[in-house]
Amino acid sequence: MTQQLYLADAWTRDFTARVTAHRVEGDKTWLSLDRSAFYPEGGGQPGDSGRLLAGDQVWQVQDTQKDAQGQVWHAVTGPDGPPPVGSQVHGELDWARRFDHMQQHTGEHLIASCLYRLTGGFTHGLHIGREVSTIDVTMPDNSTRLGQDVLDDIEALANRLITEDSPVTCRFPDAAELAGLPLRKDPTVQEQVRVCAMGDYEMVACGGTHLSRTGQIGLVKLLGSEPARGKLRLSFLCGGRAVAHYVRVYKAVTRAGELLSAGVDELPGRLSEALRQAEDNRRELGALRRQRSLAKLPGLLEQARVLPDGRRLVIAQLEEQDLPALEALAGEMVKHSGLIALLCVPRAGRFNLLFARSPDVKADMAEFIRSTGAKGGGRSDFARGAAADSLPWEAAQVMAPHLP
Repeated sequence: MTQQLYLADAWTRDFTARVTAHRVEGDKTWLSLDRSAFYPEGGGQPGDSGRLLAGDQVWQVQDTQKDAQGQVWHAVTGPDGPPPVGSQVHGELDWARRFDHMQQHTGEHLIASCLYRLTGGFTHGLHIGREVSTIDVTMPDNSTRLGQDVLDDIEALANRLITEDSPVTCRFPDAAELAGLPLRKDPTVQEQVRVCAMGDYEMVACGGTHLSRTGQIGLVKLLGSEPARGKLRLSFLCGGRAVAHYVRVYKAVTRAGELLSAGVDELPGRLSEALRQAEDNRRELGALRRQRSLAKLPGLLEQARVLPDGRRLVIAQLEEQDLPALEALAGEMVKHSGLIALLCVPRAGRFNLLFARSPDVKADMAEFIRSTGAKGGGRSDFARGAAADSLPWEAAQVMAPHLP
């Protein structure tokens, strides 16, 4: 079994050890050490990365895992295969990544404790992602979302406890003591139960790496809650991630305020008014475009080609900017009996097609538009499509007079 240095001191950044074994799985080479400060993936916390050194040779540690026998394995890449079994290596953690994980993990304990205190929600597990971390929670009423006011209360309590800078301690109590401890939830293992405590308000079994004081979490930011597999999933950021989020939001809000000539407090109202005005303008513009498109109707009908069976065929390449306006024009056309309308709007190297027919014409326009080679479909009397070049449009003009 590997001596797991992170259990005694999560702040160990480098160490010396001896290589005890190798194994190859797929395209990965793994090696085990007699002692290691690299944390193996577990409890929702990713395995550590870093490097191993021997003389002037360097092996990158890409992942760390632990097997059922307690042996810690390190996935390595480097010169001429892994260091030999029995050789001594010097390990160095990717400390920025480990510290980030410690902030997320310790912050999760604090969030879960505050959530339990304020709502009675039971936290099942943690997932530390590359950008956002989450916990899954069963609520007493089985709800799968939290209101913003509840999220605000949990976040405020967590950040207040951070400022108290309470000690974070991890230890292995004996069975008798363990039985009397006020754990937030039952341990998931039966032997060698490691207990993590924060001040006098949080205590839970955990084998992960943690900070030494709550103040080192820095900041907690709850991003929201959503349903996930019948439970409530809470997303959050801690420490440096939360600070980076604040900086991004601050820059975005400041820029939005400049664009709308509004202060932070005025911004929601000013933005709401701008969106309302934009919607009014959109509707007005749509009406004008529809009016302009419909004004072309008499000329298009006058230019219609009369087929031998008496049906009329309108073929037109237009410059409409608005799809609803084009649809309105086609809709008015086919109110006239015995009419087939083939309309095309080229835009940005793309040919948008709209084919329609009068109710007394039996041709299937959806099938026809596909037969030209364009992608699209729709109803038998009204179909839309698109093509990357003009060939389908040219084919449609040739084929249309022969529609059944």
